[in-house]
Amino acid sequence: MFIKKLFKKYPTKKKFLLALSGGVDSTVLFYQLIIWKKKFQEINFRTIHINHHLHSHAKLAQKHCINICKKNKIEIKIFDIIIPKKNKYGIEGYSRLERLKIFKKNILPEEILLTGHNMNDLCENIFLSLKRKSGINGISGMNFYSKYDNIKIIRPLINIKKENILFWAKKKKIKWIEDQSNKNNQYDRNFIRNKILSKIYLKWPYFLKNSIKSINLLKKDKKILNYFLSKFLKKNIYLDKTLSLINFDNLILEAKFSILKMWLYNNSQIIPTYYIIKRIYNELIDNENYFNKKILFQKKEIRRYKKNIYYINPEKKEKKIVLYWKNIFQKIKLPNKLGYLIAHIKKKKKTKKNISYIPFPKKNTLITVCFHIKKKKTKIKKIWQKYNIPPWLRNNIPLLFYNKKLISCIGIFIEKEKKKEKKKYISIKWINKIN
Repeated sequence: MFIKKLFKKYPTKKKFLLALSGGVDSTVLFYQLIIWKKKFQEINFRTIHINHHLHSHAKLAQKHCINICKKNKIEIKIFDIIIPKKNKYGIEGYSRLERLKIFKKNILPEEILLTGHNMNDLCENIFLSLKRKSGINGISGMNFYSKYDNIKIIRPLINIKKENILFWAKKKKIKWIEDQSNKNNQYDRNFIRNKILSKIYLKWPYFLKNSIKSINLLKKDKKILNYFLSKFLKKNIYLDKTLSLINFDNLILEAKFSILKMWLYNNSQIIPTYYIIKRIYNELIDNENYFNKKILFQKKEIRRYKKNIYYINPEKKEKKIVLYWKNIFQKIKLPNKLGYLIAHIKKKKKTKKNISYIPFPKKNTLITVCFHIKKKKTKIKKIWQKYNIPPWLRNNIPLLFYNKKLISCIGIFIEKEKKKEKKKYISIKWINKIN
């Protein structure tokens, strides 16, 4: 049984969603799951078939999937992908992205996605990765288990040769539908499989086995590299995932690029291209005039302030907004999801984090919350610099005024009183404070 490793490695996993194409790989996987389900009734799986409409047998494959699921009383969902003639990803790239969208929309929280990728697919991926100028991540190929955009994926046949899968299918007299598009050598994978690897396997029968050994060696090297990169990041990032550059100077360029790549991936869950990493380094790190520069990535901004690199939401300036706080003991909502402020009467103690102790307002005091100062900015600018507040955050920090006089930058600074005397104070807590 090819799927024995699946349940041996993940004995607690009981719910699965099988990507069923109707081809030999996914059909064999389907029947092995049926056998396992009969032995262990707690195993539960559904299937999902996506029709790409790329060949004349597409409807036949769909019908085949419906029939075997109906016969074995397994739930199936059918979806269609219509591929535009003009798209920037190509037929294979567009299909892959659309499939992932469908999987994400339909997979249940406790389910794991199962696919029929086999050992030969891994070998084909080496050539595809070389064509795409991929690095160690691409060339080392697919794993038995991986995660993409919160979808847990297991490939139970990834260590099984195609010939063994075909042998088992024929032995069990299983029917499947050949994907006729696999014969179309216009597709990169088909060209590699039919024109290149078929000849290589004939000349060097051990080529597939040795390729997998090389892939496994790369995976080990990748694991070691990630270990040291993670160790460095752990020591050089803050709680808000801001990256410190203090220890960057002594590193070689290649290490800097790898650290930036891992840091950006950890923030976005998207593997950044070499081009993006190079831009971050050239424009924000190895550049004295980095001050107003920003790099867009996945609808967010990468910016630098002093010795820190930030991955943040695009800046929203709140300069024109003035909030009138008529009753200071009622919480006030801040604009653009900045949270809200809550005030309480307090006896002055050692200030806790995120809590400011402020003089109690006199009767009839006009209390306002703004995000800018109209008059001279020299003093406030020094405050921002003193507390290392990046320029793009400054217009999102609430400023408390009594009768148009600045009293506090909430959570950061309180204006010193001229007379030191015992009086009532209030504490203002900023809930859902920005990072």
